[in-house]
Amino acid sequence: MKDNNKIIGIIALSELKGIGPAFVKKVVSKNTFETTNTIQEIKEIITANNKQFDDDIIYEAVENAKDIFFKCKEEGITIIEFTSEDYPVLLKEIKDPPSVIYCKGNLDLLYNKTVCIIGTREPNENAVKISERIGSFYSNTNWAICNGLAEGVDNFSIKSNDKIHNKVIGILAGGLNYNTKKTLLKKTAENAEKTIESGGLLISEMPPDKKEDTFTVVKSCRIQAGLSNGLILIQSSLDGGSRFTTKSFCETQRPIAVINPVQSDIDLPTYNANKEIILNSKKGLSKFTELKEDKIQTSKIFVIKSKDDYTEFENLMTNRPKNIEQSNTTLFG
Repeated sequence: MKDNNKIIGIIALSELKGIGPAFVKKVVSKNTFETTNTIQEIKEIITANNKQFDDDIIYEAVENAKDIFFKCKEEGITIIEFTSEDYPVLLKEIKDPPSVIYCKGNLDLLYNKTVCIIGTREPNENAVKISERIGSFYSNTNWAICNGLAEGVDNFSIKSNDKIHNKVIGILAGGLNYNTKKTLLKKTAENAEKTIESGGLLISEMPPDKKEDTFTVVKSCRIQAGLSNGLILIQSSLDGGSRFTTKSFCETQRPIAVINPVQSDIDLPTYNANKEIILNSKKGLSKFTELKEDKIQTSKIFVIKSKDDYTEFENLMTNRPKNIEQSNTTLFG
């Protein structure tokens, strides 16, 4: 029951306007919300941190949190709060990890080595082949593949012969009750259901019934980054949505791999982000993500030119170096 109180308390605290994940990370500990007087504990937390909410607003937040808690029980959704031993260690490393994550499926994958594979929603033929090839390689070497299960590169990297790999972690931008409420786009919902059927795991920081929108999609990108040992960017233009996940990766000391475009694709605008990063290293990442160079903590920028590089990047993800480096390769080499 104590654990239930903590989950409800953290959800309620997160429901208050202006209270974000970074604040919850700062104020919540293993000893928080150990009593049954959740409202009083929330009042003490916000008062100690110079925030003020009316009693009726706090009461409403707690009641909403209870509704979310019991709806998750009905829907078979597991809630893991930030201080729980089950909360992924890698995800805790980012500056604003979700206060709670809602999970459905194979929870053992929370402890699996994980690679994030992302790219455009409209990949060209070569990018489709590379997505499938890379996804299959890492799946066959016991890596979980993490992304948003969206159309395009996400979709092709999690499948082989249209069958979803058995270790896929889908980070969703809407509630996990997508079967009873239309919380996700059609293709994403289809992939989510197939992921569960294949033994995978779905994660969202959005409670049941919450529909995905542009804001929640962007917000979910940091979870993809936080859960993964490394990132592989297959194909992206400079203004592509992949920049949001890449930006979050840049704020961790984890390696980023970029696919080297084949000669026939080099001049395609849909590979401009790849080219920029390969040619200009941190400066290229900065241009793509709009993150200042001195904020980029990426341990290694690695260029994948052929399947022979997959194992080397695997080693980089397993043994993270401390200082940023650029791999000794060039775009046209």
